[in-house]
Amino acid sequence: MKIRDIRVEDLIFIDESGVNLALLRLYARALKGKRARGKKPQKRGKNISIISALSLQKVLASSNIYGSVDGVTMTAFIVKQLVPQLWKNACVVMDNARIHLGEMVKEAIEQTGAKLIYLPPYSLFFFPY
Repeated sequence: MKIRDIRVEDLIFIDESGVNLALLRLYARALKGKRARGKKPQKRGKNISIISALSLQKVLASSNIYGSVDGVTMTAFIVKQLVPQLWKNACVVMDNARIHLGEMVKEAIEQTGAKLIYLPPYSLFFFPY
């Protein structure tokens, strides 16, 4: 099955991202001959990971987690938060990161009548320029 064959209303995209709460800049600009000055936190901030599942109409599920996302966390997010929101013929699209490849993830999604598609590895052909 190809993504182009699926109704756009049935597509759901999942991905994760992260940020450090200190948001420290490593570089600055200054006038020629002048020094860039500024304050920086003495302690490194906490890492926060954000996982979200988006459809064309709304955010179906979202979660903020201290630290990084691993396979257990991703599986729990999908089973507990996303699966109850799925409908028949929905299509969940994820990249093929190792944390997404759990067998429980596939089974939980397909039991609702939804489909699961993993994106192929990075390819320049996906970019329009």
